[in-house]
Amino acid sequence: MNNNKMTLGEFFKECYAKKGWFVISVFVMIVLAVIYLVITPPKYTKKAQVMVRDNNALSGLMGQMGGLAEIGGLMGIGGSSNVYNELHAMQSPWLLLTVVRQMNLDMSYVVKGIRNKDLYGEDLPVTVKFDNLTDEDDVSMKLDLKKNGELKVYKLKKNKDKFDDELTGRVGQTLKSSIGNIEIKATPYLNKMEDDEMTITVRRTEPMAVVDRISKTNLTIAVENRDATIIDIKYKDVSKQRATDVINAVVAEYRKESSEDQDAQTAVSERYVAERLASLENELKGLDTRVADYKSKTLMPDIEVMAKAYADGAKDISQAHMELKSKIYLVEAIRDYLRDESKKDELLPALLITEKDGGLGDQVEAYNSLQLQRNKIVASSSKESPLVKDFDRQLAAMHDAVLASAENAIKQLKMQLKGVVEKENEGKQLLASAPKKYIAGLGDERDWKVLNEVYVFLLQKREEAQMSKALKNDVRLLTPPLGEKKQTSPKKGSILICAFLLGLFIPASVIAIKEKGKG
Repeated sequence: MNNNKMTLGEFFKECYAKKGWFVISVFVMIVLAVIYLVITPPKYTKKAQVMVRDNNALSGLMGQMGGLAEIGGLMGIGGSSNVYNELHAMQSPWLLLTVVRQMNLDMSYVVKGIRNKDLYGEDLPVTVKFDNLTDEDDVSMKLDLKKNGELKVYKLKKNKDKFDDELTGRVGQTLKSSIGNIEIKATPYLNKMEDDEMTITVRRTEPMAVVDRISKTNLTIAVENRDATIIDIKYKDVSKQRATDVINAVVAEYRKESSEDQDAQTAVSERYVAERLASLENELKGLDTRVADYKSKTLMPDIEVMAKAYADGAKDISQAHMELKSKIYLVEAIRDYLRDESKKDELLPALLITEKDGGLGDQVEAYNSLQLQRNKIVASSSKESPLVKDFDRQLAAMHDAVLASAENAIKQLKMQLKGVVEKENEGKQLLASAPKKYIAGLGDERDWKVLNEVYVFLLQKREEAQMSKALKNDVRLLTPPLGEKKQTSPKKGSILICAFLLGLFIPASVIAIKEKGKG
């Protein structure tokens, strides 16, 4: 072995010789750990569980109703809820931003001391509101508050600008300052202040910065079991009550937004279906009259009399012909809806897109989702907002893409229809012996069947929309926010053990480095 290298035994002897270093190092680390535990406010964790409900009851009901069961998948009816989609919806920045604004989580009230105290709920004697602030502004100030309601405001700061204002007044007054009006209101807990006077550091933080902090450090939403539709929600905070309130607010806001989104899409679809039904009724009345008059004048025999003249595949060809005509009718209706400038900012009628429509259905769903987000932002700001204009550009591009897909779908369907018509013409030659007056009436009768099939389809859709209102996807609160009394962080035992080990590691490292330098 190289004599310049220290053996393990020699290293331990050297450490024992310098045992004073270890004692001092461990003592200092333990003291620092204790100081950290003393000055760091404890945090508590509240946990809740929610279950995303399935519409299995609706699926069974639709199965009993025959034709309606085949329309499953449209509007989310007849299938299981996608729990991961709901999880992402609960975590969305927009939902959290709404919760932050509702609960005023962008405002913080702190009493400085050896251990800072965050005031919330029953600990908060007053609330402060700053006027004329934008969403990007950060504001802070000091507030000296007395139990009798007298107060003093000073050390005002807005973003990077500091102000020398010193304002006095009473709770309930609106103070005029260099950063705008400051409204200070008493809470029911003002008279329950433990001290006759306290100094509160009031801070207003940019709401989106609060959302980012909450999603990264406070709020955890996850699916623990992939085979279940149960979502676990955890919130960590220095205030137990605030953790409970935030979880309840997130669940309540999710329910509200989910209900509003479903109602908006259902309303658009119902309105469109009603318009199309009225139009189809007029067309069917005209065809009913023409078919009845033609049969009455020509004494045309019933279709069953001539059925034996068709080839074995005649029924399949006729069915394919009617299905293609129906599809063309529906896709043309979507295309005409897209071309209507008066419906530019409205949702597309997703009811008419079936699962078999593939890419077109996905595009319509994506367009409606983006349109809903845009409408929410317009409701809270204005159409001139840069974010709204960005959404408008995306929607315009998606609108053109959906319109192009509809046009392509119509072309493809017409090509398929042309092939079916050619086969149908071949079949008609087999009916050369049939009376010409019967063949002449086939056009109106076929049109009547096509329109009648579309009419029945729209009636089913109207009933489906009504059922979806009664049986919405929702979340059921399985476990309300609960948590232990003891703090979850900082963990005293872990910190003290780490401090002890660090106290041993530092002098040992110094000794090892010194001996390596000598070698």
